[in-house]
Amino acid sequence: MAFRKTISQSELAERQSDADRERHATEYRPSRGGWFKAEARPEPGQDKDSSSGGRRWGRR
Repeated sequence: MAFRKTISQSELAERQSDADRERHATEYRPSRGGWFKAEARPEPGQDKDSSSGGRRWGRR
């Protein structure tokens, strides 16, 4: 039987690509009582919905 080397969580995080980090991102929501998948947030100044020509975030 072979023994496996223990890999620390910080080492795993270093090896993870940016796309994987974003895909598995979670955030704590005290109102809902736990960790949930992070919702995509719009960048300030970008179109809210570019396909329909909606309002811009962060500007009036």
